[in-house]
Amino acid sequence: MEASLAFDRFPGHTAWDLSSEADSIVATPDAAALALEDGVVCGIVAPRHERLTVHPAHRRRGHGRRLFEAGLEIAASAGLAEILLYVPTTTASLAFARAMGMAYRSSLWRFGLAAGSNLPAPEWPADVAVRPLGDWLPLPRYVDLLNTSFADHPSPISWTIEEIERHHARPDYDPTTTMLVAPIERPDDPIAFARIALGPAEDDTDGEDGEDGEDGEDGAPDALPVGDVRLIGVLPDWRGRGLGRELLRWAVAELRLRGAGRIQLSVEAENERALGLYRRAGFEPLVEWPHWVRPVG
Repeated sequence: MEASLAFDRFPGHTAWDLSSEADSIVATPDAAALALEDGVVCGIVAPRHERLTVHPAHRRRGHGRRLFEAGLEIAASAGLAEILLYVPTTTASLAFARAMGMAYRSSLWRFGLAAGSNLPAPEWPADVAVRPLGDWLPLPRYVDLLNTSFADHPSPISWTIEEIERHHARPDYDPTTTMLVAPIERPDDPIAFARIALGPAEDDTDGEDGEDGEDGEDGAPDALPVGDVRLIGVLPDWRGRGLGRELLRWAVAELRLRGAGRIQLSVEAENERALGLYRRAGFEPLVEWPHWVRPVG
């Protein structure tokens, strides 16, 4: 994956993104397949992660086609009606997708909030309570919250207990990066959540001197970590009450407290409710990731 990223320079992808994705793939091994050549891993397909990648040094040898066929089998065994993959807008990638019988369906967008921008502090409704994720909530109930919140998402998204367990077992896992919302009369029964992460530092090119951090000794702005709003989810019966907006405000404020410069998030182009929320908050589109599909049958 890293070799392909360096060779193809896919827009908006970083080694940090790949590390998180690879960790999730390893946690669900039955949902991925590898291509091997002389004992060397040279390709991977993981339909749940919309990924098919062949190492640049092993291309044009049929690995991509074989991986795609394996991806169809994985999608079918998971009960999916179609396989969905991210297809970069390069000539070779588009030609491969068409040769596999795929067609463009929609896009995932990465949005960004400039380092100098902030949102109002969250104002939680009086009938809800908020607290970080902890041992008070059994893991299966948390996973059920995730999956139910995203059951009607434009792209199929789900998580397994094993996947979340592996994430929580990481040395850098911090439960305070997940905030849960619950009815005040049922504080142990969450109905919405947000999850954030702090990524590696990048040059702060968005702010003015002294606005987002002091300059370094050479006069250049300090490098600031990238903040990532990983997920915001609300159960269907609780939507339309502003919980998503307040969770977004919490996420931005918390990332700022942790030293984030630019803040990013990803959103499906078909998710009009989320698109409107993020645009009203000042997020701007940065990168488009096209999704192509083909029926499994």
